[in-house]
This record gives sequence, C-alpha cells and structure tokens, in this order.
Amino acid sequence: MYSQGEILKMPDSLEEKSYKYLNDRFLENRNDTLMATLYLNTIVAKGIVNDDKIAKSHALVRLSSYAVNDKEKLDYIQQSIAESNSVDSLYSIPSYNSLGLYYQANYDYEKALEEYVRVLKLSITRGVENYEIIALDNIAEIKQEIGQYKEALDLYRKGFYLEQNKEDKNPILILGSSLSLSESFRHNKQYDSASYYYASVIDDVRQKYPTKLSKALINEGINLYHKNEYKEAKILLQEGMVHVNFNSHFDVKYYILANYYTGKMLQVSSDKKAEQYFLKVHALLLKHNATIPELKDVYTTLINAYKETGDQKKQLYFQDRLIYFNEVIAARNLKVSNKINTEFDTPKLLKKRDKLIKSLRTKNEYLNTVKIILSVLLVVMLIVLSVLYIKHKKQKKRFKQILKEIDNQEQPQKTKSTSASSQKLNIDPQLVEDILERLQVFESKKGFIKNTITIAILAKKLSTNTKYLSKIINAYKGKTFITYINDLRIEYVLKELQMNPKLQQYTLYGIAKEIGFNSADSFSTAFKKKTGISPSYYMKNLKNIKKEKVAL
Repeated sequence: MYSQGEILKMPDSLEEKSYKYLNDRFLENRNDTLMATLYLNTIVAKGIVNDDKIAKSHALVRLSSYAVNDKEKLDYIQQSIAESNSVDSLYSIPSYNSLGLYYQANYDYEKALEEYVRVLKLSITRGVENYEIIALDNIAEIKQEIGQYKEALDLYRKGFYLEQNKEDKNPILILGSSLSLSESFRHNKQYDSASYYYASVIDDVRQKYPTKLSKALINEGINLYHKNEYKEAKILLQEGMVHVNFNSHFDVKYYILANYYTGKMLQVSSDKKAEQYFLKVHALLLKHNATIPELKDVYTTLINAYKETGDQKKQLYFQDRLIYFNEVIAARNLKVSNKINTEFDTPKLLKKRDKLIKSLRTKNEYLNTVKIILSVLLVVMLIVLSVLYIKHKKQKKRFKQILKEIDNQEQPQKTKSTSASSQKLNIDPQLVEDILERLQVFESKKGFIKNTITIAILAKKLSTNTKYLSKIINAYKGKTFITYINDLRIEYVLKELQMNPKLQQYTLYGIAKEIGFNSADSFSTAFKKKTGISPSYYMKNLKNIKKEKVAL
C-alpha cells in the first residue's frame, strides 16, 4: 500500500512505459485485481519520480476500489485528495465523489451528503458537467434511501436531461441515469415508466456493462413483482443474484432486496419456504450492518409467524429488532433531512424566493431596468465582438504563418560563425563545434520529448558541463535551456499534429505527456509563447482544413 513519502519500485518492464500505456493496460485488466493494482501502483511510482501529483491522485482513488478493508480504502481516498488539492481542487472532484460513496456505503449519510454537495458546487463552479450529473444522482439516491421518493425522482430527471442535452453525450452516464430513473419510478409506483427506462438500456448493459447487470435485473424483477407478473419477476431476480459483486456495498443491497422479494412471492402462494428467505434477509442485514427501509416488513412478518406458532422467545427477539430498525431509520432520516434542508434544498428555495421578489416589482421599474441593462449589454457586446473579431483575424493570420513555417522547415538554416562566437565565450572553437554537432544529433533523435531531460542530463550526454552547454545554447540558439527545450517540443508537435490525425483526438493533457510536458498548463503556456495562439485553436483549425478538403 502506498503511503506519503514512500518511493514505490516500478517493475523494470514498465519503467519506460507512458501513463497512457499504463492506463490502457489497467482498463483492460480492471477485473483482475492483481494486474489492475500492478498497473495502478506503477502509475503512482512513476508519479512520485516525476512529481506528477495529478497522475498519483487518479491512480490512488482507483486503487481505493481494490482495498481489502475500510481503513485502507479511506487512506487511499484521503491521500488522493491531498495530492490533487496541492495542485487544484478541480482535480479532486473524482476523489471527493469516492469519499461520498465510501461514507454512503457505511451508512454515514450526513458525511456522504456533505461530499456530494461539495462535488456539486465544485462541478458547477468549474464547469464539469459529468460530475454535476453524478452529484445530482448521488444526492437523489440519499433522498430515495430516506424515503423522499418524489424529490429523488425530480433530481434523477434533472441529471438525466442534463446529460441528454449535452453535445458530447456520455453513454455510461446515460445508462446509469436510466437505471436510476427506472428504480425511482418504481419507488413512486409508476411501474410502466420504470419498465420503459429498463428496456431502453438492458441490451447495452448485457453487452457492454455487465457490472451494472445485477442492479438492472433485480430492480426490474421487483418492478414486475409489483405488477403481479411473478413468473417473469422470479427469473430476473434469480439471474440478478448470479451477477452480484459481493465486494460492492451497492450490489449487496440489491442482493438482499432480491431475497426479500423472492420471499414475498413465495408468501403470496403460501409457500413455507418464504420464512427461510425472510430469515436469510435478516441474517444479511446483520452481517452487513444494513438498514433498508423497504425491508421493514421482514420483521413484522416474522413476528406474526412466531406469534402463530407460539414461539414467544423468537417473537420477542424480532420485536426488539423491529424497534431497533425503526429507531435507526428515524434517527438517520431526521439527521439527513436537516442536512438536505440546510445545504441543498434551502439555498434552492431561497433562490426561488429571490426570483419571486424581483418579479413583483412595478412594471415601470422593471421596464426602466431592462432598458438600462439592454443598453449596457449592447455596448459591451459591440466592444466584445470587436475585440473578438480583431483577435480572430490575428490568430487566423498567425495560424497560416505557422503552416508556412512548417513547410519551410526542410530548407537549410543559417548558423552563426562558430569561431567568432566561441571567442566571445572563451571556449575552444573546436569544442563549440563538437557540442553544436551533438546538439544537432540530440534534436534529430527527438531527445527533447523525454520529460526527464534536464540541463545536467543533457550536458552529460554531450560529454560537457552545464556551464559550457548553457553558454553555447544562449549564444547559438539565442535562448535559455528551458526555452530551447520547450521550443523544440512545440516545433515538433506543430508538425506532428498536422501529420498525425490520431494525435488531434488526444486531450491537451495527453498531448503534453506525449512530448515531455508534465501538465496541460505548462504545455499550453509554452505553445502560446512560441506561436502566439493556443493549442486548442491550432487543432481546431487543422480539423477545419481537413473538413474543407473532404468537402471539395
């Protein structure tokens, strides 16, 4: 297990592999705990060596899902948050969400809600739509678990339509939102709607997302029970139980529900095996320290069963369990309801109240305000449009200039006189010429794209010292060592992006890593400094050129 300050040893076979390679291998082997943790720990080790806190954070939060106990899981998540927060809280959003899931799995709904609200606020502030939807779904799930079914459905719907209205729809989020909507409609006794959303995604679940199969099948099985379609319900419940992952708190919950509703169907037909299922549900609730409001009937049923047989000892035991069950639910609901009111619902209501107050202004006041605002907006818009137009013209001109420069790169470049410059540097002219030739080899072999390159490492490779190397680069390249390396990387990626359409599909962070930068920000800064335009603008225009050629 990783701990702060610990240096993990990378396997020799993976030492030179890129983050992308390691991440792809992890995704391929995510169901194999041994292989998955190997690749994740290698990313952590690589992140330590490169001081890449974001890579470490993402790997640590993923490692938390393979933790063997709650303490280890929490340690991983908290370390992940510490790493990403030291760079920017934006990168901590997935870790805060995992922390919320951890608390929810342990029925600490108050702390879970606190983390989900944090994720929601950060996502809205920083424009991370995917996690805004995830946060809404998670808050809705807590509302659902404390019996606020209508409010939960409203939130699930909001998340679903937010995703549907996005340009770059995420199929996994749509699938997850559809299953959550199906379950929520079931709790609101809208059984046909529940079946509709189940049917819309079940084929995809079976073919592409088997980890969600237990939830999908069991929920629809329960839905069919309520529609009195017992035969079909039993088939789905039994199949759903086969696919349960017992390492997942959420899957275990559905497994318990599947046993409960199987017992309910046997009870309808007066089958004595029903009692065995209810006893099994009770045992599962004890084992997993779970309290699911939907299962309250388990205890009333068992109390009545032992009342009929005259077993007062068991009758008393299950009466005590029912009292405890009710007390836990009541305390939890009260605590979480207060939290929801103060941190989630109340601010929303205050916002509505403010809108109402504004709408009650007199007509004249309203019209005057609108006129002033529109006038100001018109002036601002004209200024902004003018600035944007000038900026666009400059960027377009610079983009065309860059393409011409790339076309002319093959032409021989004039170099400064070695002897004349070396005299000013007080360095032997022959040594200067040797170092310049070695630098040429270094450039031709693209040694600059390694993120480990430093002036000390390069000086050693060129059989010189850092002082001479720095002076020669300043004199003959006209720039500092760092600017020299960064400019080489940018010159390389400008041509590579033009020639390699696959590279255009990478994120800025992915491109940065491919050419030796440690972050998207440092890459963007160096790119803009060298070219005068942003990398995203450059790539967008390259794609437009390609579209124009295809159209012709």
